[in-house]
Amino acid sequence: MPRSLSSETVAAYVVERGIFASAVGLDVQELSGGISAAVLAVRGEGKRVVVKQALPRFRVADEWLVPQERVVTEAQALELMAELEADSIPALLQVDPEAFALVMEEAPADWRPWKALLLEGAAFPSVAARLGELLAVLHSTDADIGSAESFEAQRVDPYLRTIQRRHPALAERIGAYIERLLATTSCVVHGDYSPKNVLVGDDGLWVIDWEVTHRGDPTFDIAFLLNHLLLKTIHRPQAREGYKACGQAFLDAYGQEVDMPYALGLVGCLMLARVDGKSPAEYLTEAEREHARAAGIALLSEPASSLQEAWAGLRP
Repeated sequence: MPRSLSSETVAAYVVERGIFASAVGLDVQELSGGISAAVLAVRGEGKRVVVKQALPRFRVADEWLVPQERVVTEAQALELMAELEADSIPALLQVDPEAFALVMEEAPADWRPWKALLLEGAAFPSVAARLGELLAVLHSTDADIGSAESFEAQRVDPYLRTIQRRHPALAERIGAYIERLLATTSCVVHGDYSPKNVLVGDDGLWVIDWEVTHRGDPTFDIAFLLNHLLLKTIHRPQAREGYKACGQAFLDAYGQEVDMPYALGLVGCLMLARVDGKSPAEYLTEAEREHARAAGIALLSEPASSLQEAWAGLRP
């Protein structure tokens, strides 16, 4: 069993790893690492680093077990992006496969998750445009990274196969998307291209959490991000136009041909998954969950042909 890193043990760990000279005076803070990892900031000696340790079981109500070796995939993805767009990611300082841990630089103190800004109603289409540019760069590469098995364990099973079981009337339609996703291995895919994984500051942004990276279907990343913008629209309809502008800016900057009915049908699957899958969107109220469920079923049953049509399909 690897040692468990926590706010009590991480100072000794980073000293052992040679990141810091002494544990004395180090400031340790547990960060919100989502459901998949323990994430700890360690500051001192003029340095700010983040230690991330992959968890064997995700922090959700349903059982969701994922191999911790995904930390090696994340390290490989960060190394790849350092060659392609180094200013778009945190610098990787160390990878420790035995502890299933990474050490990275920490973002500047005034940077914030794009998710938090979106939930406040601040959309920032310029951020979405930059994410489109970065995704186009990533999708232009075909490195051998990650695995289909990891993608299945982290996305297909907990999201798509779970809603297949919970919505048997839609099982055949959902199954067709699963089949196509698993049959496509055309480029490197992030696999978790979400506003929660984008840190934003006045002088730039980082894309983080690369543990789902694999060779796969580029449409998955596009649908994943668009789904989050549509869910935010359901949650905060007064910011609807800003979210829609983000979606359009994202696609325009991506600049590659996208099969929109396929992408938006996949959005329908993902929207349903964020209500009835293993990782429900925590900010949706019960009424908003009902709205998202209905919208997801509608998109899945009869996919929209354009972004405008997808947004128009949401109740005001």
